[in-house]
Amino acid sequence: MTPELLRLTNYDLEGLEDGHGLSNLNLVLSGGDVFSVSTDSFSDAHLLLKGIATLEYPKQGQLFFEGKELDFSDHEKLLSYKKNVGYIGADAALISNRSAHDNLMFMHHYFQDSTATKMSEDVMNLCRLFELEHRIHRRPTQLDAEEIRLFVIIRELSKSPKILVMERPFSSLRAKSTETLKSVLRNWPRKDLVIVFHSDDSAFACDFCNKQILIDSGTLTCLPMVT
Repeated sequence: MTPELLRLTNYDLEGLEDGHGLSNLNLVLSGGDVFSVSTDSFSDAHLLLKGIATLEYPKQGQLFFEGKELDFSDHEKLLSYKKNVGYIGADAALISNRSAHDNLMFMHHYFQDSTATKMSEDVMNLCRLFELEHRIHRRPTQLDAEEIRLFVIIRELSKSPKILVMERPFSSLRAKSTETLKSVLRNWPRKDLVIVFHSDDSAFACDFCNKQILIDSGTLTCLPMVT
């Protein structure tokens, strides 16, 4: 039996922009589960991912991580949870006045409690896979939209998260980078990882995910993935 990592109980999130908001969510996420999000509202899918990443706080309800309830009364009390979440969202960004290398190293220092001065070989291998090693010392203003997106993806994957939320991860990517990312995701160790995945690529979602989250007018239903 796979371990339960995350549980949302009677969870309400205020709507964003033209979304309905999400009410009375009851959702259990266990290690090895990969959820595809299908929705009638992009805003509600975005809200769910931000809620899981605790970038949006609930109006009411409880969130349990590894059996312990999160305390939303103080941002600092959420930091240990945030270290376990990789967030690849539409609003994920790099620190604008530092190089991609510095962005990756800052995250490594913070999330791995490391004082290393040299980038790990695992991170460099991801940069090589995406053919970015020659761009690593550029600042975001010197990178194109695809390169920024890929460095964000590398940063979040390099955290070795227990929960990975991905919002249209292939957006801004050319065909070659898209295929490389699909290969990386297919081969990423998933045994103790939860992935919540929202994409317009329904064929990949069917192949990649084993469960689906349906959002209809702010109501959430969880089902086995239909292939």
